[in-house]
Amino acid sequence: MKSRKIISLILACAFVLTGCTAAKDTPVTTGYSTAVTSETTPETTVKPKFEFNPHPYSKKLSERVPQEHWDALNNLIDAVRKGETTFKCANEEAYKWCTDPTVLCNLIPPAGTKVEGKSDDGSPAFENGTGKLHYTMPVEEYLKRQKDFEKMIEDILNSTIEYDDTEYERALKLYLYVANNYEYKEMNEQEAADGYVYLSFINKNGVCENFASVYAYLLLQSGIDAFSIGCFDKNCHAWTYAVIGGQGYHIDTTWALKGTRSGIYLDYFMMSDKEREYDDCPVGDLTGALIPEYWVSKTSWSLPAKDNRYNIREWCYFESIDEEKKVLHYIDINNEPKEFHYEDVK
Repeated sequence: MKSRKIISLILACAFVLTGCTAAKDTPVTTGYSTAVTSETTPETTVKPKFEFNPHPYSKKLSERVPQEHWDALNNLIDAVRKGETTFKCANEEAYKWCTDPTVLCNLIPPAGTKVEGKSDDGSPAFENGTGKLHYTMPVEEYLKRQKDFEKMIEDILNSTIEYDDTEYERALKLYLYVANNYEYKEMNEQEAADGYVYLSFINKNGVCENFASVYAYLLLQSGIDAFSIGCFDKNCHAWTYAVIGGQGYHIDTTWALKGTRSGIYLDYFMMSDKEREYDDCPVGDLTGALIPEYWVSKTSWSLPAKDNRYNIREWCYFESIDEEKKVLHYIDINNEPKEFHYEDVK
């Protein structure tokens, strides 16, 4: 479990089975539709809706992932959305990264273990700037799987957040979404083999690695830079690192799950390094499964999270949010109602 030199899929599945103790360097954006149907009167205002972003991109992650790798990934995504078996990529290193099972599971969940980086006829998987793909299921079935997944993501976003939400509000609402709808349950080997992130989306369960990846993917789709990270010392655990308002934060949806408790803990939302380490999750040597060198050597990734203005460390439960006044209502450990003014934090 603690070995960092085994192949990516084995370690990714190990997390799932054992539980836990765009392109260019531009801001992340999310598309939305403002189309008005023929039945809509001119006086009717149609609020923009989120559309699925086929090319998730992390500016923070790009500090360790070369642009040519992202270009290859985008080409791969375009290929699998059409059921094609080849795509262009600059070099073999980029090909290996974007076809790595962990990268596929996290950035193209439906592809997961259903698309592999190899040829169908035994020829070299990568040659002359072209990468080859093999589908482990009928292509027609895969295309439906991809289409259904994209529709599901749009439904989650448009039923959970609004286009004019602040980044704080989007992150909080999606945090509450995962906490309210998912349950902690270890996957068996066969389930994990279907793609540990994709299946978690479908079945609404999993362990820390699942929740970290699911939440990160939803944040990316909402326009917030995020990805899953973890620590191997003390507690082998995974969570989400997100950049909100230009600052880095640790967000742990695993411990937010409602389960049998009376509410959803807010203590694990937008944590600083100090607060993360308080829970025995060292941040000095974080693991990042999406960086290219992760699977061949020990990584040491500095991901600063110094701001603690937005973390409410009172073992408190979420109650409600007043978006007009920018006030979060919560219940503290003594069952007393309190307010947190998230726009006027000093």
